[in-house]
Amino acid sequence: MSTISTFSGFTMARLGIMASQKALEVTGNNISNINTPGYTRQKLDQRALYIGGADRYASQFDVRVGSGTLTTGVSQLRDPYLDIRYRNEISNVGFYDGKLSVLESLSQIFDEVGKGNEDSGVIEAQFNDLLEQLQNMNTEHAGTDEYDSMVRETAESLVGWFHTYAEKLEKLQANTENELREDISRVNNILNGIRDLNEQIKKAEISSGALSQAEKKDGQIGERGSQALELRDERNKLIDELAKYMDIDVKYSDEPIGSGMYVEKLTITLTGGDKPVLIDGIYGAQMSIQQVPDPNDPTKTMEDPAFKLRISALEDRRGEKIPSGRKGSTPVDLGEMELLSGSLQATREMLTRNGEFATNAEVAADALTGTKRGIPYYRKVLDALAQKFAKVFNDANTLDNTTPPWDDPKYADYVAQSGCLFSSVADGDNPADITAKNIFISSKWAHGTVQIIQTRDPDEMKPLDPADPNNSQWGPLSSVNSNIAHLISAMQSDFKYRVDDVVANDAKSPGVYYEGSFQGMLTYINQNLAQDTKATTEKLADYSIAANDLAVARDSVSGVDLNEEAMNMIQFQKSYSAACRLLTTLDEALDKLINGTGIVGR
Repeated sequence: MSTISTFSGFTMARLGIMASQKALEVTGNNISNINTPGYTRQKLDQRALYIGGADRYASQFDVRVGSGTLTTGVSQLRDPYLDIRYRNEISNVGFYDGKLSVLESLSQIFDEVGKGNEDSGVIEAQFNDLLEQLQNMNTEHAGTDEYDSMVRETAESLVGWFHTYAEKLEKLQANTENELREDISRVNNILNGIRDLNEQIKKAEISSGALSQAEKKDGQIGERGSQALELRDERNKLIDELAKYMDIDVKYSDEPIGSGMYVEKLTITLTGGDKPVLIDGIYGAQMSIQQVPDPNDPTKTMEDPAFKLRISALEDRRGEKIPSGRKGSTPVDLGEMELLSGSLQATREMLTRNGEFATNAEVAADALTGTKRGIPYYRKVLDALAQKFAKVFNDANTLDNTTPPWDDPKYADYVAQSGCLFSSVADGDNPADITAKNIFISSKWAHGTVQIIQTRDPDEMKPLDPADPNNSQWGPLSSVNSNIAHLISAMQSDFKYRVDDVVANDAKSPGVYYEGSFQGMLTYINQNLAQDTKATTEKLADYSIAANDLAVARDSVSGVDLNEEAMNMIQFQKSYSAACRLLTTLDEALDKLINGTGIVGR
């Protein structure tokens, strides 16, 4: 005797029809979202229906048959391991992409290819022009106002290009600082978005059926979050975007909600350092630039010059802080290297790294800082070039009237014609503290009081008036151009560039970092920039390829494929038809049983 109800077959057919219909709906939803950014392919979760319990009158010869299928929910097809690997790679892509962006801007400033074109760098061309004018003066025009003026005009043009480069670097620094602030604002919006989505997903899970620990062990995970899959897609998009800005660690855990029931909780921490918390379920942090005392006014604060970041205490969307004692309940100031990677760290490094000009304190914070050249490094090497150039010319053209033999009154008029050619003050005569931004033609040279002197050798002087019995005034021999020849030689000579010529004495390596000519120094700057750009481009290409490969691998799992969905449509349509046919067959069999048996012919 069968222990299965006669009508159990109808239940099986009905459940099969419902399952096939729901599967067709899921397939249709996948197809309709094939072009939706961030959409994750969905599948119907089913399990066989089992009706437990022993039948008191069951026979060992009775064959038990299952009771059909149940649809337990809709889930997403994702590979968590691929998500982790992709986000690690995209963080590196963000770092080198952010770094390359600044390096390319620096390359545009230091472009020395199109010499003579106002859109390109022309400092080297101006050095050549200055050398040519000095050579013209040396040939036969030494001591004339006309050719001194021509040299001065060329020097003014060179000074103007130093100003142009320095101003462009200063503007790039300011623009990059603003970009960092905008990126931080974008990160905060992303963190708020993830936090708010966590709350919505939590509510959806509770309403659609939270799970107990026993149910989780039984593998009943389909119902969890089945009403929040689209919210999860939005959250995953934001997490991927956040990974471009910093290296993050994403974890999923179980959060108790009472009565032995659990929902999923998302936690995001930074990978480096003490793993500061950015997201803890419905609580989220905000990022900002650390504030330090203003050196000009101790009662006020200012942004940290190193642009170190701070992570605030975690709050929910209503502003309520995470319970005291839990990680994230107090703000965290990030160290120099706690971001590790991502575009935020790249931008910070390009704003703060001094390369060879790094101080002991900077090296202590980042051991590799001496190899990292940001905007400050390129500003300093340009300052070093302007400073060395001005010093060489000023020293060559200055005679000290307190030092023998130039303290002799007979040289007074000649000594008065000497003096600094370049000044750190506009319309002034201060040869100290010259930089690319503040180098100017000295006031006395601009007004003709000072000229390029012909000699620094007293033996090359003669009385200006042979008839003067006292030889009261002396000047250079008419054929003497030794100082001009010295300046011409200096334009082509090698000089030692020292770190401590530009930065304070606490530099990690205060010695010589380059030895060469003025134009050689300019080439040195461009070579360093070209090498940094090349290395960054290559690393970006490598990480981009890896990230793209992982993105393709993720899409192969999570993306919608029309061929697969077409096969699913055929499969589910056939199963739907078969279930309907089963229902018809059972109806026919039952009709035969009821109406076609037990009838006696007449």
